[in-house]
Amino acid sequence: MIYYKYRSLDKIKFLLDIFLNQRLYAAPYTSMNDPMEGHYFHRSGKLSPEFKSALKGKKDSYGIVSLSEVNDNALMWAHYANGHNGIAIGIEISSPNYEIVPIKYDGLSHLTQKFEHEPAEAAKRILSHKLEIWDYEKEHRVFVQHEKFVPVKIKEVIFGRRVSPHDKEFFEKLIKKLCGSEIQIKSENA
Repeated sequence: MIYYKYRSLDKIKFLLDIFLNQRLYAAPYTSMNDPMEGHYFHRSGKLSPEFKSALKGKKDSYGIVSLSEVNDNALMWAHYANGHNGIAIGIEISSPNYEIVPIKYDGLSHLTQKFEHEPAEAAKRILSHKLEIWDYEKEHRVFVQHEKFVPVKIKEVIFGRRVSPHDKEFFEKLIKKLCGSEIQIKSENA
């Protein structure tokens, strides 16, 4: 399956890293844009300080690559690709060693947890749920530990409708030089 990473063209160093090294950065959950990311309420009983500490440590130990299953959502283009003036990079995960977890959008109920699992499993479960308002993202996550990047195979690049012809020509040449001519280059809604 092809997943999409929306990016601005403004941060050239980050773009070059993606295309030159065929990898995506795995960010800590604390740097995500959802202010409720990683929050939870315990449903019943009391959590021991040891469990809370272990849970926090496990959440902090994960790097997350956030991807979308869609390449044509106007809100995604607006929020993550500089108002349609960026790109959506279509990728496949290069290795079967990485688990791709679809996000569950289930309202405030996702914040209420009953912990019957080890801290590592509970942490991943917490980080795999989001509020329903984020449903438009159709997000999937790759969780890694002890790695800063996830290797990917770039399959296509879609330019936003506001990318100037000059910028599109420049970046298309650059991408083909770095990644080869087999990558499909498209325009949004084309």
